[in-house]
Amino acid sequence: MTPSRSTRRAALTAAALTAGAASALAVLPSAAADQPLRLTTVAVPDRNTDLDLGEPGPSAGDTQVFLDDVQRNGRTVGSSAGSCTIVTLSESRLVGACTATVTLPEGSLTVQGAFDEDPAVGPTSFVWAVTGGTGRYTGAAGEVTGTLRPGTDTIDLEVRLR
Repeated sequence: MTPSRSTRRAALTAAALTAGAASALAVLPSAAADQPLRLTTVAVPDRNTDLDLGEPGPSAGDTQVFLDDVQRNGRTVGSSAGSCTIVTLSESRLVGACTATVTLPEGSLTVQGAFDEDPAVGPTSFVWAVTGGTGRYTGAAGEVTGTLRPGTDTIDLEVRLR
């Protein structure tokens, strides 16, 4: 059974929501590195671009490119730019890989990870690596856990740096 166009859109939207979550990392103060930081971010769908790069229709290789606002306590403090690519897609499984760079006046953070979900259920959570940073975040490492709120573009995050 071939996934529908709406499945592809949902898959790429799920990928962007997941990737957008990484954007909140950059507001972590260095003094709080030993404690988790809990944040919420909201995707900015009108700044997402879906690219049908694989077989026509939803398929491996399709990519979503995004530019999201980074928010803390409802205030925009920077941006997150990145992409998510579908690795495999069927009626029962969606696997993708994402990277993002979070940019703020005091530096940037890079994050990356994969997700594996049931497209009929949609995204629920992910754990990704913090792979580096610049400026104030030079040498950053750790992980971010994101929990997506069903039916919304909202992601609750817990960031742990080591």
